Amino acid sequence: MQFTSFLSEGFRIARRHKRLIVVLWLVPLVPALVLGAMAAFNLMPNLGQSLFADRALDGDWFIVWSEFRSSPADELGPILTRGTLVMALLTLLLQVVLSAGIVGALLERQEVNPFVTGIRRNLFRFTRTAILLAIVTAASAVLCGAVGRGFFKLAEAQRDGRFDIFGVVFAFALFIVLWAPFDLASDLSRISAARHGDRSMVRGFFRAWIAVLKKPGLFVPLYLVFLLLPLAVHGIYSLLRSPFTPSTMAALLLLVIAQQAVMVVRAFLKLGFWGSEVAAYRGLDDPRWCQSRKTNQPQGSIESDETLEAGAGI
Repeated sequence: MQFTSFLSEGFRIARRHKRLIVVLWLVPLVPALVLGAMAAFNLMPNLGQSLFADRALDGDWFIVWSEFRSSPADELGPILTRGTLVMALLTLLLQVVLSAGIVGALLERQEVNPFVTGIRRNLFRFTRTAILLAIVTAASAVLCGAVGRGFFKLAEAQRDGRFDIFGVVFAFALFIVLWAPFDLASDLSRISAARHGDRSMVRGFFRAWIAVLKKPGLFVPLYLVFLLLPLAVHGIYSLLRSPFTPSTMAALLLLVIAQQAVMVVRAFLKLGFWGSEVAAYRGLDDPRWCQSRKTNQPQGSIESDETLEAGAGI
C-alpha cells in the first residue's frame, strides 16, 4: 500500500535526524516548566514537609487538592486561568517555530545548519498558515457545536438521553472529518513553500486542501495513523500507570522518568509524521501549490519573450 511506504520512509527520515527528536522533546517542556514553577511557589509553603502532604503520597491526593483549593492559602486562580492561557499561546508559537526548522531540515538540502536556516526562511510564511488554520479550526468548531446543540434540543424534546451521547460523538467525529484535511493541507502547503521558496500561503493552503480531498486513499489512512498511534502510546502508558500510586520519592522519580520516556516516543512519532508528509509530498511530484499567479507563467511564453528580445537586439 502506498501510504505504508510513505510512513516507513518518514520514520527512516526521522531516524536520520536524532537531534531533532531531542529538540521536539525539550522545547515544548519550557512552557510546562514555567507554569509548574509558578504553581510550585504557591504550593510548597503549604504542601512541603507536612502531614497534609503525606496524605497526598498515601493516595488521598484528590481530597488534599480539594481542601487546598478551598483554603485561604490558595492563590492558584490566576496561574490556572491567565497563566495557562499564556503558556498555551506560547506553546503554539513554539510549535510554529519548530515546524519551520523541522521542514527545513527534513528536506535534506545541502545547507549549513538547516534547522536554523529553515526557521529564518520559513517562520513568517508558516505563521500565516498557522493563523489561517486557526480560523478554519474555529469555524469548524462553531459548526460542530451547533450540530451538537441541535441533538441536545432533540434529546430534551424526546426526553431521551441517548440523543445527548450520540450528539457528542457525532459532533466530534464531524469535527475530525472537517478539520483533518485542513490540518494535512497546512503541513503540505508549508512543505511546498519551503521546498520552492514560494510565498502565496493562502492560495497554497487551499490548493493543497483540494489535493488532499482528491486522494482519500492515501491521506485518510495516513492521518488515521497520525491520530491513533499517539493515542495508543498514551493509552498503554495509562493502563500500566493506573494500578500504582507513588508513595516515595524514588517512586515519584521513576514516574517522572516514565512520563518523559512517553514524551520522547511522542517526539519521535511527531518527527516521523512530518517525514511521512515530506515523503508523500515528493510522491505527488513536488507540486508548487504556493506559487503566486504572477510568477505562474508558462515556460513557453518565457522562452518566446526571450526569443523576441534577442531578435530585437535587446
